[in-house]
Amino acid sequence: MSKKEKSFEDLMGELEGLVGKLEGESLSLDDAIQHNEAALQLIKLCRERLDSARQKIDKLVQSPAGDWQKQSLD
Repeated sequence: MSKKEKSFEDLMGELEGLVGKLEGESLSLDDAIQHNEAALQLIKLCRERLDSARQKIDKLVQSPAGDWQKQSLD
C-alpha cells in the first residue's frame, strides 16, 4: 500500500465522520454538498476495495466424495 493509499478502515472512519457531520451539524448548502460529494467518493473507494478483496477470497467446499475444493465466493 502506498503512502497516499489509506486503509479500508481509515476510509470508513472518514466516511463515518462525514455522515455524522451531515446528520448532526447545521451546514451551509455549499458545505453539505461538499461533504456529500466527499462521502460519495469514499463510498466508491470502499466498494472498489471490497470488490478487490472479494475476488481474492475463495471458500472451501466439501464434495459428496469428501474432497475439498476451492470455490469462488461469486
